[in-house]
Amino acid sequence: MKIIYLGASSMLAVILAAGLPGAASAAAAATASTDVTEVVVTGSFIAGTPKTTAIPVTVMTQADIEKRGSPNIVELIKTLPIIGPVLGDSNQFSTAAQGRSGGGTINIRGLGAQRTLVLLNGERFAGYTADTNLLPVAAIGRVEVLKDGAAATYGSDAIGGVVNFITRKNFKGLEVSGDYRYVSGSDGDYTASLLYGWSGDTSNLLLSAGYQHRAELSTTKRDWTLAPYLVNPSGWSVLGNPGEFTIKNGAGGTGTTVGFAMDANCAAVGGFAGFTGTTPACYFSYIPFDNVVERQDQYQAYGEFNAKVGDKSDFHIEALYAQTSIPAIRFSPGYPPTSGPNGPGSVNVYSVPASNPGFATFLAQTGNSALNGVAQSALATLWRPFANGGNNSTGGLGGQSGSRKYEEFRVSANLKGDTGIADIGYALGGSYIREWQDQQTTDILIDRLQRALNGFGGSGCTGTTPGANGCQYYNPFSNAYAGNPARGLVNPGFVSANANDPALVASLFDRQKFLATQTTFIADAVFNGKLPFTLPGGDIGWAAGTQYRKITYEQSIGSPFYDANITPCPVSGVTTCAFKTGPYIFLGQNIPLRLEQSVWAAFGELNIPVSDAINAQLAIRYEDYGGQTGSTTNPQFRAKWKLTDWIALRGSVGTSFRGPTASNVAPTGTTGLSGITSAGNNFKSVDFFGNPATGPEKALTYSVGAIVQTDHLTATIDYWSYKLDNQIVNVPANIVATAVAGTGNGSQTVNCASPLRGLITFNNGNACTQGVTVGNDIARVRSDTTNGPTVRTDGIDADVTYRFDDVLDGNVELGGNVSYILNYKQDAFAFGGVTVSPAYQAAGFTNYDRLPGTIPKWRGLFYADYSRGPHNLRWTLNYVDSAKDNRGPTTVQTGPSTNCNVANAVAGTATNCQLTTQGLKVASFISHDLTYRLALPRDYTITATVFNVLDTEPSKARIELSYDPFIGNPLGRTFKVGLQKRF
Repeated sequence: MKIIYLGASSMLAVILAAGLPGAASAAAAATASTDVTEVVVTGSFIAGTPKTTAIPVTVMTQADIEKRGSPNIVELIKTLPIIGPVLGDSNQFSTAAQGRSGGGTINIRGLGAQRTLVLLNGERFAGYTADTNLLPVAAIGRVEVLKDGAAATYGSDAIGGVVNFITRKNFKGLEVSGDYRYVSGSDGDYTASLLYGWSGDTSNLLLSAGYQHRAELSTTKRDWTLAPYLVNPSGWSVLGNPGEFTIKNGAGGTGTTVGFAMDANCAAVGGFAGFTGTTPACYFSYIPFDNVVERQDQYQAYGEFNAKVGDKSDFHIEALYAQTSIPAIRFSPGYPPTSGPNGPGSVNVYSVPASNPGFATFLAQTGNSALNGVAQSALATLWRPFANGGNNSTGGLGGQSGSRKYEEFRVSANLKGDTGIADIGYALGGSYIREWQDQQTTDILIDRLQRALNGFGGSGCTGTTPGANGCQYYNPFSNAYAGNPARGLVNPGFVSANANDPALVASLFDRQKFLATQTTFIADAVFNGKLPFTLPGGDIGWAAGTQYRKITYEQSIGSPFYDANITPCPVSGVTTCAFKTGPYIFLGQNIPLRLEQSVWAAFGELNIPVSDAINAQLAIRYEDYGGQTGSTTNPQFRAKWKLTDWIALRGSVGTSFRGPTASNVAPTGTTGLSGITSAGNNFKSVDFFGNPATGPEKALTYSVGAIVQTDHLTATIDYWSYKLDNQIVNVPANIVATAVAGTGNGSQTVNCASPLRGLITFNNGNACTQGVTVGNDIARVRSDTTNGPTVRTDGIDADVTYRFDDVLDGNVELGGNVSYILNYKQDAFAFGGVTVSPAYQAAGFTNYDRLPGTIPKWRGLFYADYSRGPHNLRWTLNYVDSAKDNRGPTTVQTGPSTNCNVANAVAGTATNCQLTTQGLKVASFISHDLTYRLALPRDYTITATVFNVLDTEPSKARIELSYDPFIGNPLGRTFKVGLQKRF
């Protein structure tokens, strides 16, 4: 017997089985369609698999999303209770986001986005981790979320679960939509979309185009992002401008020290005049120069064609082009130096001659006029080239300006039908996916900076006389700028004659251009049918198939300075040096690279209707990666037992896996940035390296649950558990740094004898002197790929929906969906025979300095929906639980101190030292949304939404922007109006 369902209403059984809020209203909406189609549920390859089986699938329909005011895809994903930390907001300070600023991810169970498989119409959307911002939003009809490991069915990456975005089916006509969202402090967000559908007797066509715009939202428009240094030091750096200088009586920073001075005007331009140890320092906050939200433009064009081929086959082909563009991502006006002309170093690595135009003014403003004629130079002790004065060559508020662009072209086709042999069906398919990324970031070149300090700056410099023949001096002192452009502060010490030429400033920078292309080819063949004998519950369905995946990754370097093969040393043209740190004062380098990976797989599946009450599924998959990685085999068993007409039990057990990516096993590296806790949270370079010996990770997953279903009530509850072994991970840079340098404001001394010392490069030529070298001396941290410790996480999901009919001539529906994490434990982390970190509990903690990121214990979504004729009103409450900062407090100095660390501050023995308490517990975040929809004559629909009705601000956290983007929302109360017209 072949099982068939009504096309649009075929979602109902899944919704009811999964308990998604909105199930009842979806049932009512579903009756509009009468197209009969055979269904394959996400999580199974067997045609006609009943949607009342044990597969734990949650569904969001187009109607569900529209009733919530059509939040953008990032916000939609973040409100799913089963989701952990995801990208999509401006998380540039997150190490995880730096490789994909402007991208979006899905992270089921908090196991990592790389462990959630994203599909489009049942086929892989990307080669590895999918960028959800590239999905064809206008064409999506529903989203199915499989809340269970599914590698036995889909292969690598499905450890946490699967999210299947399914396009609209059997759409006829033309639909035009647009909306505008008012966001205080920005120009607002808006979207537009066009959808066209045609259907004939044996074929149909769907075309869509979509555009989404997010406006730039500066941190200066959210005053809570800039916390005072003594409250939250995370967004402040000891390397600033105004800086601190050691004055010498010899040229080029040589000779005897004749003075030390902190440059003038610190407080006036927004700095904090404090100390690091006993050294005066003007701390600099780069936060006002950054954005909470970057300007972002997204485009998608999608089409699909379906046709009957003869009497027994169906052909499907779909194509997508999508692009995300961030034309001007903002950074600090200038990065701090971690390398100088002689290699690693931040302190005293750049010198300023007395002939520099700003030098005499610097001496006068710091009370050192008596040193005129004596002082021949000064060493920049604690300093960066551009800070409070901004960068006058980039416009805007003075931050550096980079860019990001991501593109995807994807074609997928399949032919499905009946072989004509023993009722065996077949599905032959193939996909071609091409992904591009273009990332551009600016940084200052070491040699150009030192030459400009000496008077040989500028692109037109010729000759050997400083400051002549087109050569210019770069003035490194605070008298060079008029004020802080981001904060609107005036510099009383500004001398216009000493100002730096914007063209000179621009010439100091090189634009790093990272271009990468990833091509994925997938071919698969699946056969399915029924065994020649039956059970009391019906026919035994089976499916078997094979798959081949090939991924080719290529990266090119668009600047000779950025290419470590061409410019390995600080000076261009020099290839032999003691420390090959490259030519940039802060950022690292990359190299051209080509990587390939091929995977073969075979899989099988049985659907076993033991009786009318009991249904079971068995699946198994074998994948072979070749090389040192080898192969893996993973089985899975699911079952459902219908106890009565209104209650059923379900459960599953199985193993899932994820193979290493091509870059995981490549013996090369890339460079990112991370705020290092032991360096006072100052950003340092982190070098990520692959490892050819990296093997696959494997997880044991199981779940048990119950489903209750009556005429008006649907409820589910599930207990789930994951045990992940040999997780593929980079050794966290913060864990390495803390093991060597402890915690504090960066003035604490490090342990040079630490077994992890070799993973850190220090300033001063990588020298480490016990009792002298401090946390702030960290220049770079190495982070290698490895198979890490076991992770164990378990929890409970619960959904409930209840419908009331004939209430004030309409229908009322109440629903809730919650997820509670009981445990998220990571075993002790050993690397190279050394324990990197002890075992810990991550659930309920922010985990800023360790895996897996913020894991609140509770997440929930609740709603009340009222529908009456053409009117619909929905209230939605989103809840994210609080989380404790596992790092505990840190210290800040209120004056000179030689013993300011956490232990001494707690004991009360520290001098001029206090603990910071902001964000020790990041409070829960609750937001209320209200949406009204009205269907008008002539197929018009208007929507009005107020997001975050109570204008709740995100809770304070001790990270750069002073809020946790994985808990709170920075936008505040926003208003959105939309219009849709169907023809």
